[in-house]
Parts: sequence; C-alpha cells; structure tokens
Amino acid sequence: MSYVEVSLPRLAIALLFIAIACGVSWRLRLGLGSALVVGAIRAAVQLIAIGYFLVFLFAHERAWLVLTVLIAMLLVAALTSARRLEHGPGLRVLLPYALAAVGGGAAIALLPLFTLIVVPHPWFEARYLVPLSGMMMSSAMNVVAQVFERVFAMARSERAVIEQLLALGASSVQATQSHTRAAVRAALIPTINGLVTVGLVALPGMMTGQILSGTAPGQAVRYQVVIMYQLVAVAAVSGALATRFARRMLFTPREQLRRDPELR
Repeated sequence: MSYVEVSLPRLAIALLFIAIACGVSWRLRLGLGSALVVGAIRAAVQLIAIGYFLVFLFAHERAWLVLTVLIAMLLVAALTSARRLEHGPGLRVLLPYALAAVGGGAAIALLPLFTLIVVPHPWFEARYLVPLSGMMMSSAMNVVAQVFERVFAMARSERAVIEQLLALGASSVQATQSHTRAAVRAALIPTINGLVTVGLVALPGMMTGQILSGTAPGQAVRYQVVIMYQLVAVAAVSGALATRFARRMLFTPREQLRRDPELR
C-alpha cells in the first residue's frame, strides 16, 4: 500500500491554515498574528531539522547516540514545563523537580512498554524509542506544568485559608489536599476525555499516521490502545509527583508555609 505524497507546492498551500487563524485573530483583535506567524515558521524549521536528524539517526544507530537524544528530549520537556509558570519558584529551584516529575511519569509508562509489549531489537532501536518516548515526555510535560501552575497559584490566592488550617493543627498535606486533588483531577480530564471519545470524535495522530503509511488498521489500533493507556499512567504519575514536589517547595521542613520572596 502506497501513500499520497505531499509535494513542496502542496505543502505551501497549508499556509492557508495559518492565514485563516491570523484572519480570526485580526477580526477579533486578539493580537496573536505575529505569534502565529513566528510559531508556524518555528514549527516548520524544527520539523524539517528533526526530519533530517532522524534520517541520520536511523542510518547511524548507536546506543549512546539514542540515549543522548532521549536525555536531551527529557531536559527540554522539563525546562519547558518549568518555564511556563507565572507563579511559584524561579527556574533554578523548579527545574530539578520538573525533571524528576516528567522523567518519573515517562519512565512508568516506557519501561513496561519496551520490556514487555513493544520489545525493540536491538533495545536502542531509534524508530521505536524516540517517537514513543517523545509522546510520553510531551504528555508529562503538559501535566507537570498544569499542576505546578495550579498549586502555586492556589497557594498565593488561598494563603490565609492554608495558614488557618495549619494553625488549627492540620499538616501541610491536609491543608492543601483539596487544592492538590483538584489540580491532579484537572490534569487528568483531557486524558480521560481522550479515552472515552477516541475513535468516535477523531482518529488519533499515531494511528492515522500508521494507516496512511500502509500499516494494517488492526495493528495500528493495537498500537494506539497501548499509547492511550500509557498516557493515562503518565498523567496520573506525573501529576502526583508534581503535587508532592510542589508541596515540598511550598512548605518548610517544619511545615510552615513559605513567604512569596522565599518561593522565588
């Protein structure tokens, strides 16, 4: 089975989609026109660059090179999740925790996958490790950023309530439990929505790509089921780790709520 080739002139036509978004931004006075254009250019440049790099990686597959790529992806994901925050500690304080939360969530999903379900030969086969790891790290990155932002914003807006609970004898876990629970629930909602609507509202990207490239639909479906289940584990574990680390940054060892200057 062959696929329909997208030539460069046809690819250029896709710029119409960006033009439509810019038109909407202009009509509604959103002020997002320049951001959309810059984002479109960056996306194209980055994807073209990674395309050439993957060709090189697949042709010169070495364990150290594949592991270096995975570590770089993890660092970028952690850095991105830490930089998105408007509230909370600075990047220097937050980055190690973001790295642990993203890495922990991704590892929970990827280790069973590559040892029990999709076992590559050799174990460092890049065409499996790189794209599948990238999907998990991307999901963990978004969850961690969302949980951190919610928890730190809550600590700022509900500071008086938290301190009252602490004064009444509540622990740091008890004083923030309802807020951290809400943060993790919110982070899990998109993943749960994806589970209950997959195949009914849209065909997922990986499954669509495999079908377009000629993979049998049955196999594409099996891969997508595994991916969807992985995303659930990633969201749950990364969210739980992020709340734990956020609480550690919010409170002193004596379970006193830190002041804003100390958070930063």
